[in-house]
Amino acid sequence: MIATSPDKCPFTATVLNSSFTALNSVVNGINPFPNQFTGGEGSLTGEEVQFNVTFTTPFVLQGDHVFFRPEVAVTNGDFFWLSAPKPILPPGTPFGTDLQTWIRNDGPAALAPDWERIGTDVTRQGQFNASFSLSGSTVPEPSTLFLIGGAMTGLGLFRRRRKK
Repeated sequence: MIATSPDKCPFTATVLNSSFTALNSVVNGINPFPNQFTGGEGSLTGEEVQFNVTFTTPFVLQGDHVFFRPEVAVTNGDFFWLSAPKPILPPGTPFGTDLQTWIRNDGPAALAPDWERIGTDVTRQGQFNASFSLSGSTVPEPSTLFLIGGAMTGLGLFRRRRKK
């Protein structure tokens, strides 16, 4: 373990591989249309680290697309988010309906507020998924609980009337 937990969003960080090589990277080669293809900046080697984050405040995910935007502050070096080709090939699980990883920058050739697809716009290597998983508890919304409570009350009143 190489990190401790901040108060608002506890996390742990575990080194999985102290010398991991990624085949390509996208750092500065992010340009607006029509010159968005740069091919990336090539391979890089560094530590492969797994972060486990515990969200202490519940949040609601709507039934549409969800975009996860990590921001990581490092004191020494750079942070790179690993991705995997789409679909993940066996023995992994194919994610046929997932969308792919998008990127934007705020540099001299700023894309913000627009976004580009890393695998198809920037590197042209094919679609990529950012690698992360989300797990937790499903908690019904208050409106759902109200609806169920109302239905149960109505059913009880219906049965009471039927007995009379």
